[in-house]
Amino acid sequence: MPADSPRGGYAAVGRIADLDTGRRLIVHAAESWHDAVQSGRFDFFVKLAAKARVEAVQPLLVRAERPASQRLLGQRGLHLMLGPRHPVASNVLHVHPGYLWGFWYLDPEGVNYRSSIGQRTFDPAGIDADAAADFVRGLRDRLVAANVSKFPQAARAPLPPPFAAIFVQEIERYGTPVHHLDSETMLRVTAAAAGGAPVLVKLHPAQSAETAARLTTLAASLPGVTITTASLHDIAAAARVIVTQNSAAGFEALLQHRPVITCAISDYHAATQVARTPAELTEALRNAPARLAAFPYDAYLAWFLRQHQFEPTAPDFTTRVWAACLATGAL
Repeated sequence: MPADSPRGGYAAVGRIADLDTGRRLIVHAAESWHDAVQSGRFDFFVKLAAKARVEAVQPLLVRAERPASQRLLGQRGLHLMLGPRHPVASNVLHVHPGYLWGFWYLDPEGVNYRSSIGQRTFDPAGIDADAAADFVRGLRDRLVAANVSKFPQAARAPLPPPFAAIFVQEIERYGTPVHHLDSETMLRVTAAAAGGAPVLVKLHPAQSAETAARLTTLAASLPGVTITTASLHDIAAAARVIVTQNSAAGFEALLQHRPVITCAISDYHAATQVARTPAELTEALRNAPARLAAFPYDAYLAWFLRQHQFEPTAPDFTTRVWAACLATGAL
């Protein structure tokens, strides 16, 4: 029998022999995620566990790094993966915080660039424009105006408008490449297109020392290019255009209706201009502001966040998240 449910509502399970008969929802949580779920740190999992118990489904928790996790995946029930493993199966959903604080993935394909959202067709005709505008206005008040992001930001300060801003990340280290252009290429091409006009580069808060040093040296050699520590919200507000691979900072810029160029596989590519080659990036730097000027950002954000992600504080969260679990047929 699994151990009694701790505060988070999930009983710990370490062996197949521990499983009871009946319906099961098993969270495979990696690294520190396990302790966070176990302690009830995230409303997403607390509310999901409570709903599961009401529906006579056992909410269980296993450490994803342990061999038991792999063995348990072969057992019936719904399996939620939280961490770097990403098996795809009819009884598996992937869960992870989304780009904006307070929104979560629960997706059959994966999270971020792996998610199924990037494969779906966005149709603004199906979105209530007024409701979408109200929704995004609330997000801007809660996140942009309050200078809130997933990582702490510098104090607010207006910036002179640069030709472009580049949000870089540690993407080149991925085992399977997903970027079209590496960070150095983005800097070189953008600097050339700017012709000496200012270009701001924001390093990722988790940037490795090696990458940070390399990009800092490169920026110093390019005319007009400056590494900045300013708030990403202030950078997005000031910049004529944003260049990134597929970072959360690029998604956050959409809240301010900023034109974004993505240079990697991204599940929010439909709201951006995609550049796969240096020539395409040069072209996008020239025409993205005009090309995206009429894009329905509010409708897109409502579609992405309200229809395809899950917000634990929303009144319909429990209904929606449980419907997504039942839709797998695994319960």
